[in-house]
Amino acid sequence: MTETHSVNDIRTAIRELSARADLARKEGRPDDAAELERRVQGYRDELASRP
Repeated sequence: MTETHSVNDIRTAIRELSARADLARKEGRPDDAAELERRVQGYRDELASRP
């Protein structure tokens, strides 16, 4: 099942996950950063598919 998110929720998630990805990179955790970036891309795709 997919859950519908509001545009504001998606934007908040993108901001939060991007900040966490930056922190993971700074802490030397490239695998975690890559996973977070994949999640961010999923939210960006969902936002782009909105009318």
